[in-house]
Amino acid sequence: MGQPLAVGLIGAGPWARAVTGPVFAAGPETVLAGVWSRTGSNAHEAAGALGTRAFDDVDSLLDACDAVAIAVAPGAQVELAIRAAERRRPVLLEKPLAFDVDGARRITDALAEHNVPSLVMLTYRFHPEFERFRAEAAAFDALGGRGCFLSGAFLAGSPYAVGWRLERGALLDVGPHLLDLHEVALGEVVAVRAAGDVHGWVSLTLEHAGGATSQASICCRAAIESVTAVEAFGPAGAIRFDGRTGDRRAIGDNMRRTFAAVARGEHHASDAARALHLQELIASAERQLAG
Repeated sequence: MGQPLAVGLIGAGPWARAVTGPVFAAGPETVLAGVWSRTGSNAHEAAGALGTRAFDDVDSLLDACDAVAIAVAPGAQVELAIRAAERRRPVLLEKPLAFDVDGARRITDALAEHNVPSLVMLTYRFHPEFERFRAEAAAFDALGGRGCFLSGAFLAGSPYAVGWRLERGALLDVGPHLLDLHEVALGEVVAVRAAGDVHGWVSLTLEHAGGATSQASICCRAAIESVTAVEAFGPAGAIRFDGRTGDRRAIGDNMRRTFAAVARGEHHASDAARALHLQELIASAERQLAG
C-alpha cells in the first residue's frame, strides 16, 4: 500500500462527527486532512475531536486533500459536490444526493464532465454479509420478495428527528437503502406503486425487470429496535439479507477501503449514477403519495 489517501471532511453535524470523520481518521488507508463546515465553530469543535485541523474556507480544504467526503444535508450537497468535481477531487456522497432529481442530476453531470469518481454511502453495500447475499441473489431464480426498513429514528429524542428528515419523511431518507437492496435481490426496479403517508408508514409495490414483484415497507416512527431486511422467494426456497446481523464495525472499515480504491481508479457499483437512479424511483413514489 502506498501513502494514505488524504481525505477532507465537509460537514460537522452528528453523522460527520460520529461516523464519517472517525472512519477516515482511523486509517490505515486514509488520513483525515481537515474539516470544513459552514458553521466555523462546529468545524473547529469537530476537528478537535477528530485530531485534525479546521479550515475556514472550503477551497482551502480542497487544496489540502486528495479526496473529499461530504456529510451534509441534501440541500447543501449539490453545490459542494459540484465544486469538488470542478476541482477533480474524488468524492464520497451522502444519500439522497439532493432534495430532487434535478439536483441529483446536476451532481452526476458534473462528475461525468470532469471524469471524477464517486462513492455513495449506501451503507449496506459495505455490510460484512452483503457480498454473500449479492452472490446468492445473482444465482437465485426469484419470483418475488419483500423487505422493510423500520426504526424509531424520527421519534422525539432521536438525533435524527430534526430538519429535512422530519419535513420530507422516511422515504427520501432511508428509501435509497431499501430500494438498493431490493434491486440486488430481484433485479432493476422498472415501476413503483406507492401507498401510505411519507410522515408515517409507506408501502411500495415494486416491479422488477425480470418479471418479479416485491413489497417494501418504510417507517421511522415505530418504537422498535430498528430492522433492515430483504427476502427473495422462488422455486429453490428463499434467500435473506438482515442488515442488523454481523459485526457492524466492519461497515466503516469496508467503506474506507472501498473509497480509497475508488479514489485511485477502481469503479464501485455504489456510485452517483446509481444514487440518481434510486432518487428517480423515490421521486415517482413521492408524486403518487402527494397526489
